Amino acid sequence: MSRRGVLALFAVFALCAACRRAPAPLPAGGEIRFAEGQHFAVTSDLQRDTAWEQGSRPTEDNDVARRLIIEEIVKLGPGFVAITGDLVGDGSSARHWADFDDLVRPLKEAKVPVIAAIGNHEYWQAGSKNLDQFFARFPTLAGRHWYSIAYGPVSVVVLDSNQDVLTASEWQNEKTWFERTLGALDGDARVRGVIVIMHHPPYTNSTLTGDETHVQQAFVPPFERSKKTMAMIGGHVHSYERFDRGGKTFIVSGGGGIPRAPLLEGDKQRHAGDLFRGPPVRGYHFLALTVGPAGIDVQVISVAPRSVMDAFTLGWP
Repeated sequence: MSRRGVLALFAVFALCAACRRAPAPLPAGGEIRFAEGQHFAVTSDLQRDTAWEQGSRPTEDNDVARRLIIEEIVKLGPGFVAITGDLVGDGSSARHWADFDDLVRPLKEAKVPVIAAIGNHEYWQAGSKNLDQFFARFPTLAGRHWYSIAYGPVSVVVLDSNQDVLTASEWQNEKTWFERTLGALDGDARVRGVIVIMHHPPYTNSTLTGDETHVQQAFVPPFERSKKTMAMIGGHVHSYERFDRGGKTFIVSGGGGIPRAPLLEGDKQRHAGDLFRGPPVRGYHFLALTVGPAGIDVQVISVAPRSVMDAFTLGWP
C-alpha cells in the first residue's frame, strides 16, 4: 500500500475511534422523544481533579463514584441526560477529554441522548479555544452556547454562565435570547413547565465558593418573572442544596465533583432556607426526574451506597 493509502486508512481508524468515544449528541433546539413515566437525569462535575487543585488543597478520589453515577443512570433507561458543566478537569487536555469519553461510553452504548452546559473547567487554561473539544462531542449544537430542547410538555433551557469568558456582546445576546425564549415558552400551549440549567448556581452555602451574583443579576429575574419556570439547576458547587424562593426552586447539584466541600451551618449560612436537612458534606449523587400528572417528581439518588437522598415534586405552574 502506498504511503498516501496508509495515511488515509489511519485517518479512517482515528475517526471511527473518535465516534466510539463521543457521547450521543443532540441537536440544539431539538426535541427528544418523550415517554410517559420515563426518567430523565441531571448530573454535573464529572471531572477528575486537576493537578493544580491536587497541589493546592486536600482532595479525594471520585473515580468509583462517577462511574457509579453513570451506571445507575443507564439502569434507569432515561429519555436523556443533562450534564450541567465541568465534564473535564482541564478543557485544554486531550487526556482529560479521552477520560470523559471513556466515562460516558455506557451512555453511548445505551443510545441515551446527552446534552450539556459549558462549565468553567471546559474553558480551563486556553479559554474559548478549548470548546473545539466540547463541540466535537456535541457537533449538532453547531457551536451554540445556549439552546433549548423539548421533552414532551417540558422545555429544558441550557445557558452558558461563564460571564468572565464571554465577551460583553455575547453575554448581552445570551440574556436577550433567554428572556425572549422564556416569553415564547410562556405563550406556547404545548409547554407546561420549564427547567433551566447552567453551571453556576445563583445561591449556595458552600464554604469553598460563594453566590454567583452575575447569575442573580442576569438570569434570576427573568426566571422568576416567567409563568412556567419550575426549577433552576446548577452544578459547580460539589454538594447538594435545594432552595425555594418565591415559589421557584433553585437546586445545587454538583454530585460527581471533587473535592467535596462542607456547607456553612447555623448562623454562618448565607441562606437559611436549604430544604434538604443533610450533613455539611453531602454524598455523590445525581437527579432522576419523572414527568407525571402533578408535575415533575424528583429523586436525588446517592451512590456508594445507593439510596434516595431527597425526594420532592415540582408542581406544574
